[in-house]
Amino acid sequence: MNDKYDIEITGEAVGGKSQQEAIAALARYAGISEERAQQMFASAPTVVKRDIPEDLAERYERKLADLGIGARRAVANVHEEALALEPVEAGADTPDAAAAEVHSSASGSPAADTPAAQAGQVPPTGGSSGGETEGKRHIGFVFSGNGYEYFKIWIVNILLTIVTLGLYAPWAKVRNAQYFYGNTSLDNASFAFTADPKKMLIGRLIALGLLVAFMAIYNVSPVAGLFLSLGLIFVFPWVLNRTFAFYARNSTYRNIRFRFVGRYTDALVNFLGWPILATLSFGLLSPFMLFKQKQYVIDNHRYGNKSFAFRAKVGDFYGLVFIAIGIGLAGLIAGSLVGVVLALIYAPLGILSGVAALAGYAVGILYFVTNMQNLIFNNTSLADNDFKARYQMKSYGLLMVTNFLMTIVTLGLFIPWAKVRVAHYAAEHTALNVTQDLDKFAAISQPDESAFGEEFGDVFDMEVGI
Repeated sequence: MNDKYDIEITGEAVGGKSQQEAIAALARYAGISEERAQQMFASAPTVVKRDIPEDLAERYERKLADLGIGARRAVANVHEEALALEPVEAGADTPDAAAAEVHSSASGSPAADTPAAQAGQVPPTGGSSGGETEGKRHIGFVFSGNGYEYFKIWIVNILLTIVTLGLYAPWAKVRNAQYFYGNTSLDNASFAFTADPKKMLIGRLIALGLLVAFMAIYNVSPVAGLFLSLGLIFVFPWVLNRTFAFYARNSTYRNIRFRFVGRYTDALVNFLGWPILATLSFGLLSPFMLFKQKQYVIDNHRYGNKSFAFRAKVGDFYGLVFIAIGIGLAGLIAGSLVGVVLALIYAPLGILSGVAALAGYAVGILYFVTNMQNLIFNNTSLADNDFKARYQMKSYGLLMVTNFLMTIVTLGLFIPWAKVRVAHYAAEHTALNVTQDLDKFAAISQPDESAFGEEFGDVFDMEVGI
């Protein structure tokens, strides 16, 4: 009795994914170009793994299904050419190891049964979707969470925060972060968020106490309160640095911590000095301000003893901002003209003029958001490893619109699903070109950062992020 099986891609998308999403997932996960993944779908059924045990074949099916890729087992034909066979390694008896072999099967190994492989073609290189870029291995991020699973965490967090009058908030924040970190993986290893909610609660209570003291002083002496308010402006860069340091210190990948080493004076210049100058210049220095802020945050992050680097130029930001403004203004004008035309056809339709104008302006915002993400990631590196992103206006815009409409229709209950969908999109459109195993990076142990700065920022409405 033959107990060996082949794994075939059926050419169908499953799990609510569109075929294009499934193709992108296959390209990202297998480390091949989308063109090659498209070929594999078009020529389905396509064998991606041959002659493997039944239990391992089941793991392949489940992993591919999780990615939205239709796959099935087929009894292996032992009479097929020997080049199509690939021995199963001892380490491939776990879901992650089994899933990792899809990369070798689909990216040009003898086990890959695709038109390109049969023709002896080499996988395309270059760009963010290629399998190998200048000798680097292309690894896509994977997010495995789902809306219903996160909804249960989200609703419990809300109820407990209300019942405890806000005291549960730090635990809610940690649970949320742990869910998204834990379900985000790179090269078959998940991220982790290790913050202690008790420390966060202490920091929050201290910050709340300072806020109460400030309000009391302001009520007793408005002049003293005014001077304290001005002083808080100079506290903001410190809060910002402590927030970045706290989240970095409590974020790990392969048990190696991230760090943030930014200095107060640099934060003061980039997040207080440049915004003031940008305002005084009537916005002309805003792109330069954005550039300096992103450069400061990225260049001062570390992973173990390896540094992040930001390679973008000031001109990239000016070009992006001016094009976004141009698109937004063109959309605003076009939308207004459409409204005028509709009003001439039927007067009551003139009310749609404002809606059309805002929709046109939203296109400019969408262009800015998607291309800013691409600009940041495509110019960020970690040592010799390069990040890649390929956000698209059409797909991202559709995601945002559907999330917004569903959130309105469900009176906010769709929020967990909306967050999960955004996380899926971010993972599917972000990757890392690596030169070596990331777990070989050396970790540098540092004392825990105080949670006080992060919670201080929360209380004073200084929520920050990269």
